[in-house]
Amino acid sequence: MTGPGRIFALCCLLAGPASAETLPSGQAAVLWQILWERGGGDMPQAVLRFIAPGVAGVDPDDVQADLAWLCDTHGVPVAGLPNAPTGGIVVTLMDRPVPRGTTDPQAIQFFGAFTVEEGRCTEDAL
Repeated sequence: MTGPGRIFALCCLLAGPASAETLPSGQAAVLWQILWERGGGDMPQAVLRFIAPGVAGVDPDDVQADLAWLCDTHGVPVAGLPNAPTGGIVVTLMDRPVPRGTTDPQAIQFFGAFTVEEGRCTEDAL
């Protein structure tokens, strides 16, 4: 999907009520926030933050696969928005809401950093 169709689909996704979706690992996750932040490059990075209450009980390798899947399914459309150029994508899975830039020692969080190449996410080293 390209152009206005992609933008409409993304707007519907973001405007609708939050509903859980099942990740490849089988856990449920809900999109919580999309933020744009200055990264190390010339363009801002998109930060997609998801709540996944069961993430603490998932094998870390499966969580990495979930992060990559979320980047491909949610990050790539965000990166393609014409008025929101993105130089990279950060995906966060957390077991509870944690405001960006704060710490919660009780929270479990996983992060993945990606760039988009040929319409797919490629993992970067954190």
